[in-house]
Amino acid sequence: MKVDNFALTMFQACPIKYKLRIQDHWTSRRKSSALGFGGALHEGLAAWYRTGEQTKALSAIGDSWPENLPIDDWRTKEKCLKTMMEYMKTYPVETFQVIGRDTEDPMVECTFTLSTGLYLACESPGCNQPLYSLTNPLCSVCGEPREEIEYGGIFDTLVEFNNNIYVLEHKTTSRLGSYYFNQFKPNNQVTGYIWGGGLMSGQRVGGAIINAIGLYKSSATKFERQITSRSHEEISEWLIHIHSTCQQIRDCERRNYWPMYTGSCTMYGQCEYHSVHVLGTENERSKRLSTDFIQEAWEYENREGVK
Repeated sequence: MKVDNFALTMFQACPIKYKLRIQDHWTSRRKSSALGFGGALHEGLAAWYRTGEQTKALSAIGDSWPENLPIDDWRTKEKCLKTMMEYMKTYPVETFQVIGRDTEDPMVECTFTLSTGLYLACESPGCNQPLYSLTNPLCSVCGEPREEIEYGGIFDTLVEFNNNIYVLEHKTTSRLGSYYFNQFKPNNQVTGYIWGGGLMSGQRVGGAIINAIGLYKSSATKFERQITSRSHEEISEWLIHIHSTCQQIRDCERRNYWPMYTGSCTMYGQCEYHSVHVLGTENERSKRLSTDFIQEAWEYENREGVK
């Protein structure tokens, strides 16, 4: 089983939402301005940290700017280019060094899919093996292979700061305040990037530098950073949580039953599939999906939507 933070978080929020997006590939026809803006800005930041050249950073934004975004939104290409210019003026010289910056393959925009070393319960007919060991690739009862769990994603940059290795993780937000950084510990996505960065680099990654960019319609852009650390014990605990969620996903697949967690339907705004699930019959829901949604497989290696 291959999973990433997007899929895991979606299942934890609501299994039926996970089925619609990850299993059945339904997604909204309307593209988010915030995601489109954030994706283009990420491309600019990636070019900046690969090359240190302003022209390449600005060109990367222009080349990656989505053409299908709402034209009446304040998150325009011009604002994105201005934000990138302000960023480079704010941080003209960094106190950290990008890992591999002087090579042809700097650790910027790193896509990974890695083994967790954990395995799902045996599914051989009639075995019914209790899950004694999470790390044994063979069933201890029948000897059959168990399915491996792989975890993947894209982390922005790996850097060295004060003789320690960190993931540099860019975040765009309209809520950059005193409590903003509290959300990153515990945080599955950031922990996964720290874990993945360590395995890809072969070095101990002690945490992440959250590189926050506060974006507002009328107010000035804000730039703030904060480090969030992870211990070996915290990463081990995160892996156990990953296994638990993956096992729940497999159990839902096996039973073909995906419960609806109604607490997520209107939390922090309506769920993407709220208009579907307020309908009373499967026929009505199928028609609404065909009308208001398109089928597009989720590929976590693709930057769009990852943030």
